[in-house]
Amino acid sequence: MRGRELAEQERAAFARTSPLTALVRHLGRDEQRWLTCALSPLPETFRISLHRSDRAWTVEQVKALGAEALPWMPHETAFVMPFERGRATGEGQRMMALLHETGRITRQEAASMLPVRLLEDNPGQLALDLCAAPGSKTTQLGELLHPHGVVIANEPVSGRLNMLVSNRSRLGLANVVVTQHDGRHFARLPPPGLDTVVADVPCTGTATTRKNRDVWWDWTPKEGRKMFKMQVEISGRGASLLVPGGTLVYSTCSLDPIENEAVVAELLRRHPYLELVPVNLDHLVLHPGLQTWPLLDETGEPVSVSAAQNLPYFEPHHWPPSERIAQGHGEEEVEARIHQWLPRCARLWHDDQDTGGFFVAMFRHRMDASPEGTAQVYRTRRAVRTTPGWSPPVKQPPTPDDNTVVQADPEVVGEVESMYGLDLSSYAVWQRGKRLNIAPPLVKDRLFDPESPTNKGDVWPGGTFHPLRVVHAGLPAFTLKKNSWRSRQEAVYVLAKHFNANIRDIDEAVFVRLLCGWAPLVNEFLEQVSMDPLPEGAFLFRGQLAWGEEVLSVWIGARVTLMVDLNEQNILRRKLNLPWRDEEEA
Repeated sequence: MRGRELAEQERAAFARTSPLTALVRHLGRDEQRWLTCALSPLPETFRISLHRSDRAWTVEQVKALGAEALPWMPHETAFVMPFERGRATGEGQRMMALLHETGRITRQEAASMLPVRLLEDNPGQLALDLCAAPGSKTTQLGELLHPHGVVIANEPVSGRLNMLVSNRSRLGLANVVVTQHDGRHFARLPPPGLDTVVADVPCTGTATTRKNRDVWWDWTPKEGRKMFKMQVEISGRGASLLVPGGTLVYSTCSLDPIENEAVVAELLRRHPYLELVPVNLDHLVLHPGLQTWPLLDETGEPVSVSAAQNLPYFEPHHWPPSERIAQGHGEEEVEARIHQWLPRCARLWHDDQDTGGFFVAMFRHRMDASPEGTAQVYRTRRAVRTTPGWSPPVKQPPTPDDNTVVQADPEVVGEVESMYGLDLSSYAVWQRGKRLNIAPPLVKDRLFDPESPTNKGDVWPGGTFHPLRVVHAGLPAFTLKKNSWRSRQEAVYVLAKHFNANIRDIDEAVFVRLLCGWAPLVNEFLEQVSMDPLPEGAFLFRGQLAWGEEVLSVWIGARVTLMVDLNEQNILRRKLNLPWRDEEEA
């Protein structure tokens, strides 16, 4: 503990003279008040999963641990705990971990909930999260659009894709399509484009001082200037894919105006079809975007425009609009309009509501800017052929391999439907190797079936996701194991009420025995439960318990073996007032 106290004292001493604190001071913030909060740990905050049938029980559990609802998140959808982030102890620590691992809550810093909180749920939306991993905003957006809207969750870095896929599965969300593209060059998708884009872009993280302690030492003003070009290009690509009337949310966890207001200004210059929408939210203190800001040297001190020309990674795009007008850069009318609009952005400071810092801006693709009704990306400078009977050449997509997501074979779908007495016609069903995924029909209707035009006048055919690089489509529902299609646990949450075959009812006593580790030989089970013979392979048991119906996945081999992971078992044991089951007992 003594070593930790010394480290904290050293960090606090450095922070007072750091370039980051100088930035905050020159932006007009009360330095000492901000430092006091920015050096303290974050409280534990999380979202409640909206689509789970036991949501009320989950809320009851977290309230018993001292949780209080965040007032600016509606209908008790997010909470703050009375302890520091990651500092729960005892039973509380175990309960929080179980609720998160089983997808009933998602640990997420309160400030990062802001971009999706600003969006509206319009039925049937197609949304894109351009920089999606680890997936907290993706899953928040997926729940907002559940069940019919779809989120394309894009992550360029292979090592981070696993976190994204895991979070999608943990929550049991069927309306997420995972893609892998550099956000600056995100692939064209079929017209008309996207209804919503979230661009929570990579940044220097200057607003994350409460959880990322290294930022105090790592940040100088040039770091923000280095990020600017990539931030503009990623969010600009998202803007070009918006349908008229569509919304782009740009956000960072940075305090630096070069990564925030300067990027917003540049987007408005490059994409004149965009307009800024005012950001307001009840019960949350938000500060309007800055209209002017200082240009800082590497110590965090302001310099003149002429001196700024010699700063590393500096360019005139970093200037405030008023300075660009004074220096004769750009169109005066455009810069004046941007200057007027910038207060529509919003900045969240650490010390207003005991959160991390954040910046957010909302853009709308003006309806009148694209009367043809499609995204700007489909506009081309190439001459359009008007010869009667002419149609654009159709390109040949790559040949599918074992890792390609394809439309599931109807015979395979029929086999699964027959096995479980299901009707999957309300889903689009996808296959990758030995796994079947389910997703809303919107995935097929807007991403798979239509042709996708290129910028050279030809088209990719329908019936393929290409040129989208789809890694996963929808929710893993069934896996082929020993010639039997096993229902996956994450899909049981979604399909439980629809199983009409390959399932037997058991009473509560049998349900409890299985949860307590009973794995009997099949004959022993049949004798004790008085049940007709069971088919070998994947099977389901359904129990009527005090709080409602629960379905357990089992495997029928030599024994009856429970196929439910330990975390979910412990949640069920908690509901039944049974002791926890530990790893060594499993």
